[in-house]
Formats: sequence, structure tokens, C-alpha cells
Amino acid sequence: MKYIITENKLNNVALSWMNKNFGLNQLEIVESKKYPNSIFFKKNGEVVMQQDKKNKNFLFDYDEIWSFFESFFGMEYQEIQEVLSYWLEETLKLEGYTPVRPFSTSVNLVGRDSQIRGLYT
Repeated sequence: MKYIITENKLNNVALSWMNKNFGLNQLEIVESKKYPNSIFFKKNGEVVMQQDKKNKNFLFDYDEIWSFFESFFGMEYQEIQEVLSYWLEETLKLEGYTPVRPFSTSVNLVGRDSQIRGLYT
């Protein structure tokens, strides 16, 4: 059996997935003196998102978040940006931020830095 999901329903499912897996109640918000222009969002001790206050970018971990939108939902870059932009506004109350996928999994979030993993503020 094949299911047809409209774009609006797909976006709603994607937003629900983000809220279920990365809601504020599941994230630890961390600031660092070493990276004063960034705020890090950790889940289970790992940085999964990074707010770049200086450039108004919001980076999402490729392995944990971005690739799921590509593989499970079949979304393209711009579609993912639109869903995550809406999620940022609705969930984190951040307007004007651009969701960004890190260039590769080997050059990921600044927060993958071991000093951020066990970050002390």
C-alpha cells in the first residue's frame, strides 16, 4: 500500500518529530566563554544544535537531525530550512535565524569540540 502525504501534512509530521525528539524539555542550553557568540543545545551530553548569534545562523547536527529530514521525509535543503525556520520561531521563539546544515559530518558543529561536550560555564 502506498500513502500520499500532502506537503502541509508532511511539514506537520516533521515539526512533530522535532518537538518529540528535540523539544526544550529534552535539551540542555549551554553558553561558553570560549565561544561568546554561540549558544549550544545539548541532548544526552552531545551538542545537537548551535545558535550563532553573530551571523544569525542556527546549525543543526547533520547525523542527528538534518539527515533524518533528507532520508525519512525525502526533503530537499530549502524544504528542510523552511520547516526548521518555523520550528525555531515556534519552539525557541527565535525569529530571523537561518537554519544551516554543517558542510559535512567531519566538519560539524563547533560544539563537537571536546571542550564543549563537557562544557563548564
